Amino acid sequence: MPRFQERTALPGAVPSTWKSFRTWKYRRQLSTNPLPWSVLPVTKWGPRRGPSSRLDSENFIVVMSCQKTYYLSLSFSRFPPFPVKICKINPLCRARLMEPKTDSMTIVSEDTELPLRLLRMGEQGLVAEMGRGIDPAVNVRVRRLASALRRLDLSGILEMVPTFRSLLILFDPLLLSRKILRDTVVSLASRDNSGEASAVGGQVVRLPVCYGGEFGPDLEFVARHNGLSPEEVIALHSRASYPVYMLGFLPGFPYLGGLPMRIAAPRLQTPRQMVASGSVGIAGSQTGVYPLESPGGWRIIGRTPLRLFDPFRSEPFLFSAGDRICFDPIDRAVFERMAGSQEEAADPVASSLPAERPASFFSVIKPGLQTTVQDRGRFGFRAFGLSPGGPMDSRAARVANLLAGNGPDAAILEMTLLGGSFRFETKSYLAVCGADMGCKLNGVPIRAWSAFSVPPGGELTFGHAVSGCRAYLAVRGGIAVPTVLGSRSTSLRAGIGGYGGRALRAADRVPCGLDCGDMAAQRFLPAHLVPEYPEEIRLRVLPGPQDDLFEPEGIKTFFSSVYTVTPRNDRMGYCLDGPPVRHRYGADIVSDALCAGAVQVPGDGLPLVMTADHQTTGGYAKIGAVIGPDLSRLVQARQGTRVRFVRCSDSEAVRVLRLQEELLAGIRSALAGGAWQ
Repeated sequence: MPRFQERTALPGAVPSTWKSFRTWKYRRQLSTNPLPWSVLPVTKWGPRRGPSSRLDSENFIVVMSCQKTYYLSLSFSRFPPFPVKICKINPLCRARLMEPKTDSMTIVSEDTELPLRLLRMGEQGLVAEMGRGIDPAVNVRVRRLASALRRLDLSGILEMVPTFRSLLILFDPLLLSRKILRDTVVSLASRDNSGEASAVGGQVVRLPVCYGGEFGPDLEFVARHNGLSPEEVIALHSRASYPVYMLGFLPGFPYLGGLPMRIAAPRLQTPRQMVASGSVGIAGSQTGVYPLESPGGWRIIGRTPLRLFDPFRSEPFLFSAGDRICFDPIDRAVFERMAGSQEEAADPVASSLPAERPASFFSVIKPGLQTTVQDRGRFGFRAFGLSPGGPMDSRAARVANLLAGNGPDAAILEMTLLGGSFRFETKSYLAVCGADMGCKLNGVPIRAWSAFSVPPGGELTFGHAVSGCRAYLAVRGGIAVPTVLGSRSTSLRAGIGGYGGRALRAADRVPCGLDCGDMAAQRFLPAHLVPEYPEEIRLRVLPGPQDDLFEPEGIKTFFSSVYTVTPRNDRMGYCLDGPPVRHRYGADIVSDALCAGAVQVPGDGLPLVMTADHQTTGGYAKIGAVIGPDLSRLVQARQGTRVRFVRCSDSEAVRVLRLQEELLAGIRSALAGGAWQ
C-alpha cells in the first residue's frame, strides 16, 4: 500500500487559512484506480488542524475544506505530490455529512464535481445517491443514470426506482454480484450521459382543474393565509410550470417542484379521512395531485376530472419523472362533461372481475377476515408508485403451489388470522400451507403443509390461526381471475387485480383452472421442512442505507433490544414496540425509494418494517433491511411476538438466499419423483 502524506500547500488552489480538515479512510490503492475517479469511503471525521499539521499513514488521506470546496493532496513513492479538487458541498447539508457505513463509497468526478455514494438496501438493493437535497440538476443525473442502465440491459437487474436525488437498483444477487453492479454504476456515472436526455421524459402534460367550491374546499384558506384573493391564488398556481421529480406514495402520485412561494400553505393539523381522486393540493412549498381516493393532509384547492392512473389504458400512468405539468383552470360545466367521458372509459374494478359463469369455480361461503388472491407480484411499476405486492409469506405460497402441482406464477388465496369457508363445485386438487387455521374438509381435519383431493360439492373450512397468522390455499390449475398489469395479485390500496381489486366476500364465485391432472393421494411436506412460528424470532438485518443518520447508541439499541409486534400491522408494514432508536438529526430525510424488508424509523424511534404492499417511497431514515428469507418469519408473527434484530453481512445474506432456493428446488424434485405420499 502506498504511503499518503498531507501537503500543507496546494499550488494556486487554497489560501493560507484552512477552515477544517476531514480524514477519509481509503480502501483501494490509488495506483490501481486511475483518475479522474477516486473511491473515497468516509469513515470518520478528523480533528481540526492548522496549516503546519501533518498526517503520515498507510491508510489515510486528508481532505481539506476551504470556501465550501474540498481538496486533497496525495504523495506516494511512484508519483509526485498533486492536488485534486473533490466537490462542492451545500452548507445546509454539511451537518448531514457524517459517517456512512463501512461498505459505502463516495465517488467524485473532477469533471462534474458531483459526488456519487453507493449504499446498500438489503441483499437485493443498491442505492446510487447523487446529491443531498432536492436539486433539478441532481434529479436529471439520476434519471440519466437509470436510462443508461436500462439501455445496457444488464442481466440480473430487476427494477429501478429514480427519486429526487438517488436511484434504487433492485437486482438478483444469485445472477448478478453487488461488486459487478457497483463497478458498472461507477463506470456509467463517470461518462457524459447527456445523450440520455431524450430517454428520461420531458413532455408537457396539461391538466384541467376546477378550482374552489366543493372541489377546492381549502382555496379560501390558502388565499387568506397569503393575503391574496382566491382569483390570485388560481392565477399564480396555474401560471407556473411544475417539474415531475419522481412518482411514489400512491400509484401515479407526482412529486412536483416549482410552487410559487406566495401561495405556500401549511398542511392540515388533522388529515382528512378521505380525499377524492384527482384532488389538487398544497402542502408547505409543494403541490401535487391525488391519483386515487386516499387519506391526506394537504390543502385541497381544486380537482381534475382526468384519471391519473388507469391500469387499462395503453399508458396506465399520466405522468413520468422528467415531465412538466401545467394546470389549466376550467369551470364546473367543463369538469362535469370531461368527468362523464372518463366514466365511459373502462372501469378498473369491473374489468378485473371474472366472468359471471366460469367453467370451473368455487363459491365463498364465509370470506374470513381478509382473504385475497395473490401471485408472485406485479413487477416493473415501482418507479410509478405501484408496489409489486404478492404473497406476504412468499416461501409458504411457493411451497403450496409446488404441492398442488402448479407453476410458480399460479395465483393462490392468502388468508389472514381467520380463514374462510369454500364450496368446490367440481373435483379439485388443493394444497394448504402457512399458518395452522384448523383446516377441515367436510368436517374431517386436514393437516397444514399438505395437498389433497376434494370431491364435487366438497366444503373446505378454516378457523382462527393457532400458530402463524397467514395461510395459503392453492388450487391445481391456479385461480383464474383476470390479469391486470401482468399480475393477478390483489392490490387493495390501488384497487386492482384479484377479484375486482378487493378482498373476497360471501357469495363470490372464484374461477379456477381446469387442469386438474392426475389426482394424486394426499401428500405431506416432511416435518423437518415445515417452519415453526415461535413466540420469539430473530431477523437478520443488513445495515443501510441511512444507518449513518443514527446515533451509535441508537444502532446498539436496535441490535441489542427485544421488540414486540403490535396490532398496527398489515400488508404494508409491521410496526414494532420497544426501546426507541435515537437519530442523529431527526427522522426526516429527502423522500427516497423503499423495498420490502426496509426498516424505517420514524420520529418516535420505533422500527417499522416494510412488507409486500409497502409504499414505494418514504421520508424516514432507514437503519437497515431485513433479508428476504427472514421476512417470512416476520409476516407470520402474531401480536405480542418478540423480535430481535441481528446484524448480517452481504455474504451471509446471499448464502441464506441461495440455500432457500436450493431447498425449494429440492422440494420440487422430490415431488416430481413421487415422494412424500
